[in-house]
Amino acid sequence: MPRIAPSWVLTLGLLTAIGPLCTDFYLPALPEITDQLRATGTQTQLSLTAALIGLGLGQLFFGPLSDRIGRKKPLALSLLLFIFSSAMCAMTQDIHLLIGWRFLQGFAGAGGSVLSRSIARDRYQGAMLTQFFALLMTVNGIAPVLSPVLGGYIITAFDWRTLFWCMAGIGVLLLVLSLVVLHETLPAKSAVASQQTRNTPLLKNRRFLRYCLIQAFMMAGLFSYIGSSSFVIQSEYGMSAMQFSLLFGLNGIGLIIAALIFSKLSHRVAAEVLLRRGLLLAVACAGITLLLAWLHLAIPALVGLFFTVSFMSGISTVSGSEAMSAVSSEQSGTASALMGTLMFVCGGIAAPLAGLGGETMLKMSLAMAISYAIALFFSLCKAR
Repeated sequence: MPRIAPSWVLTLGLLTAIGPLCTDFYLPALPEITDQLRATGTQTQLSLTAALIGLGLGQLFFGPLSDRIGRKKPLALSLLLFIFSSAMCAMTQDIHLLIGWRFLQGFAGAGGSVLSRSIARDRYQGAMLTQFFALLMTVNGIAPVLSPVLGGYIITAFDWRTLFWCMAGIGVLLLVLSLVVLHETLPAKSAVASQQTRNTPLLKNRRFLRYCLIQAFMMAGLFSYIGSSSFVIQSEYGMSAMQFSLLFGLNGIGLIIAALIFSKLSHRVAAEVLLRRGLLLAVACAGITLLLAWLHLAIPALVGLFFTVSFMSGISTVSGSEAMSAVSSEQSGTASALMGTLMFVCGGIAAPLAGLGGETMLKMSLAMAISYAIALFFSLCKAR
């Protein structure tokens, strides 16, 4: 098994960060986009939902494709499409067109997310894979720290269209890095495997599907927060776009710390035990946040909210690595696609539901608590 190379961690970590880039980076701009394109808050949230659904469905395309022709070509294609769609988002004048281009942007960005997991599974397994996932999460944690802060600055200094031009530039950088740093990791024998051979075992692999469901409802809770937090914190709490960006960036710091902690614990505590105890604590945190929101205790509710989100990000390191460890390297592209699709589709559905009828801290906290409780339920159900 090869050693963990820093250049690979950096490149794959940045590719994994395409998901947060598609969401966190432009969250501070949602109110401005609503005003400039003469849209409703729900329509603007649909641009987030469209990107999330694209991130989910795109993985179903790029994952199985990479199992047949290798990892590098689909990765290059996805980044080229990401650059193009980001530029089109920047130039659109209509909210409906923006929603469409955001779907394509998410679809293209899915390549980075799904293939980074597949490449990691090609090279590592077991505890080494968990450690590598934790390192990816650490690099990935930079995205939610910097993205909203930079997004808030750009909104203040320029406008929301500049955000999408920046995304296009980041896509160019990632394309260059992937071509220079990464090499093909799919074994030649895997590339000629039939579709039937790859897919059938996955659909019968209850251990893998169980972890996928856990990840999916964790993502639903996370995007209940992401989809509503911009409106809640800026409207309900009266904060500026920059203040929201700084608060939102705290999640990334918490994510980095949580990922490192869970990586260390994975060597001492069984993954199942770690996952269940972590989810129990997360549900408790979400419940406390819900209670504080119901009591209208603003600042304590915010602290509880940020802690819950960061903590859940750490748990995803464990469940994600366990899901990929449950499949073979030959299945890793398709497996990563199925897991990613469930995650982003659930997240895309949860985001507008959490803000249905108007975004409030109480509704957002309730959606998070329910999602995490369902994830805990699946963690308590043993796969046969």
